[in-house]
Amino acid sequence: MTIRTSTDLLRQIQDYLRSQADKGDRQAQQLLIQVLTFLLDDNSSHTQAEASPRAESETKVSLDFDRKLFDTWQELANEQVGDNFWSYPIAFEDLAEAMGITVERFVQLVAPLQIGNLQLIQGRSHNYTVGEQMAASLTFHPKQPKEAKSDRGAAEAKTTAKSQTKEKVSFRVGDRVQVNANRPQYANQVGTVDQVISVSCRVKLDNGWSAFLPNHCLDKLPN
Repeated sequence: MTIRTSTDLLRQIQDYLRSQADKGDRQAQQLLIQVLTFLLDDNSSHTQAEASPRAESETKVSLDFDRKLFDTWQELANEQVGDNFWSYPIAFEDLAEAMGITVERFVQLVAPLQIGNLQLIQGRSHNYTVGEQMAASLTFHPKQPKEAKSDRGAAEAKTTAKSQTKEKVSFRVGDRVQVNANRPQYANQVGTVDQVISVSCRVKLDNGWSAFLPNHCLDKLPN
């Protein structure tokens, strides 16, 4: 059978037992040791119970921190400025509070991050040491997706291969040609070759412009 005893009552018992122990009562001395042990264990369990939610929260946040950091920043920035949230700075304290961790732990997790569009911003007064920088807030800038860069690289590789083939194609004065995507500013313009110079041509475009263009920028049209 468990009897719930208040801490105040236990402390009163402790005081009584201490007074008896001081008089040489050996039984009181033994009981005093048991009471002190109980009080220490009770305080420890309360401390652990209070600390565990914070520790659990910090453990969860540590996993995939970079993604959670962006999501939290975006949410807070969106609340303050709406859809135009890119490049809007949010203070470390606000981010840490929203993520359920201490600002000290937040700084530790931010320090090793290597995110291209993440910028740490130094404050006017109090700053935190983040690696080799001093900062009080951070922001994210828009960036092109890596997949797009990859696709662009693949496209450029294909274009280069095609260009090597096209350079072998010879043009003559009078040929009707169309400018391809290798020269974006003239892309899809149609014109007539009026001068051939080695592996390039001077083309008189139908819109009235003239341009010197390498052969690989031109597609010959059927006469």
